[in-house]
Amino acid sequence: METTEQPSQPSISAEWSLDPTTHSFSSDTSPTLTLSLTNHANRPITIYNEYLIPSQVLAEGHFVIFDHTTNKVVDQLKTRFCDFPPPSKIHVPLRDHMFHTLYPGRPVSFTAMFGRSSKSPPRPRLEEQQRQARGVDGLEIGHEYSLRPGEGWGYIRWWEYGEKDEVISPPSGKLDGREIAYKRTKTPHPGIRVNVEALAEIRFRCVEKLQYGVSISSSSR
Repeated sequence: METTEQPSQPSISAEWSLDPTTHSFSSDTSPTLTLSLTNHANRPITIYNEYLIPSQVLAEGHFVIFDHTTNKVVDQLKTRFCDFPPPSKIHVPLRDHMFHTLYPGRPVSFTAMFGRSSKSPPRPRLEEQQRQARGVDGLEIGHEYSLRPGEGWGYIRWWEYGEKDEVISPPSGKLDGREIAYKRTKTPHPGIRVNVEALAEIRFRCVEKLQYGVSISSSSR
């Protein structure tokens, strides 16, 4: 009797970057944080990405920002997200935008602004302020920092072999939005732990302004 060999658990690696690594508070925008995932299996998989969204990981305070000027970890503003299911009579649509296909060896990138809000420019922390930071917002002019991965994130709960279109609309019918979003223990396969702890720290700094390509801080005048 022949047996069908079960495919092995996929391995997914992560890389990240911050651009630019010198932030000027004269800029109206925050640096862009990019997290890239690479599938090392020999076939495509589609993930439901709820725990590897850079903006959410930043907001929840899982990243560590270390101030090399003061030799201290930066106090960050943390937001807790609670996603409770609506009453059973309410239809829960499938969140198509959260499904992403990872092809073998082809990185897929997710980006976020490394700041408090995309609607207002980031502001520096002044010495007399007791202001929690989020990204570069609330950091100090003239200080050198490093971004580190921290703990408590990097998990892919729901995934399936195949491309997005075939995964979300299998022959048996389209996936159930409520089941995917809220029945967290009902998954096609065991979850995948991405080794985000191995991400290399990113060094960056904050200055008052850039002039002719040269950074200027108030402390350097």
